Amino acid sequence: MSARSAEVVAETLHTARLDLVPYDLDFCRAIVAGDRAVAAEWMGADLGAWPGGGELESGFPANLRALREDSSALGWHGRALIVRMHGAVAGSVNLKGRPRDGRVEVGWELDRHYRYQGYAREGARAVVAYAFSHREVQEVVAEIDPTNAPSIAVAESVGMHRTSEASTQHPGAILWAITRPEFEAGR
Repeated sequence: MSARSAEVVAETLHTARLDLVPYDLDFCRAIVAGDRAVAAEWMGADLGAWPGGGELESGFPANLRALREDSSALGWHGRALIVRMHGAVAGSVNLKGRPRDGRVEVGWELDRHYRYQGYAREGARAVVAYAFSHREVQEVVAEIDPTNAPSIAVAESVGMHRTSEASTQHPGAILWAITRPEFEAGR
């Protein structure tokens, strides 16, 4: 933890194969600035090609803005999925901010080299459980393109079901959801 900010610490979640490390203001700053060496040192893991695409272009700048505004919201944003066996970041599972009206959104993204190995499922389960460990969370949702079968499989594996609600931010995407009673019944 040598390069980590001392401001706020959010807990790292651990699963059988993964460490889900929340990224803080310093990490987001390094990624947005393109300083991968500092970011890798902070993470204590090989970043490989992660992050990329939309996560790099819009996700990290959004996380940086959110954490600048409220550093105590650290656990309600992104987490890197570190595969302990490889010491490498496989991708991320992200909560998209604090709950609003009892609802919080989750999303996941994996580097192509780590797909189809159950890492997204394992990470999503841990983050959904983390969300429901907070009493104010009554529902966890994910926006998924109906043609994205792998993401649908992850959502179903954590107990989510397709709703009739369309995404307001991503045209064509559908909301998948799990409520607190559904989560607690599935334990």
